[in-house]
Amino acid sequence: MKQSNTERIWNVVSMFVYVLLLIALGTLLKDRGIGIEDTSIPDLLLISIATYRMTRLMVYDRIFKLFRDISRSFQDNGFGASIRTILTCPWCAGVWISLFNVAVFYLVPFGQLFIYVMAIAGVAVFLQLGVNILGMVADEKQMDVKEKRERTGFTKPV
Repeated sequence: MKQSNTERIWNVVSMFVYVLLLIALGTLLKDRGIGIEDTSIPDLLLISIATYRMTRLMVYDRIFKLFRDISRSFQDNGFGASIRTILTCPWCAGVWISLFNVAVFYLVPFGQLFIYVMAIAGVAVFLQLGVNILGMVADEKQMDVKEKRERTGFTKPV
């Protein structure tokens, strides 16, 4: 779908707002003596998994459905379209949420706790998906065995 000039302008405005927030966050971190290069691999992994979970929460899960529905009522161009894109596009939302998560992790009292909770929820999603896949594979194998038995006329011994 072709973007209108108004939508392009608002996308550029959104990009500049993001860059300004990024610069502000970097300045705040520097002022507090926090160097992003000091971030440990485990912390980076936690923030990443928390970002995955929060992105999924915002873009797909029911808890944010009201906000997504409201954003769909916005005009098809302009500021509303930019907000709708951020709320419904996982790639767009992930960029904004990652900025939010880094700020929360480093600047908010108990922010690390929030990131840990979101990361645990993210790992739980991966575990649930893994269990679902294993269950589907097991069900498929059971059906294959049943079909083979039916085709060959093999019955269970009594």
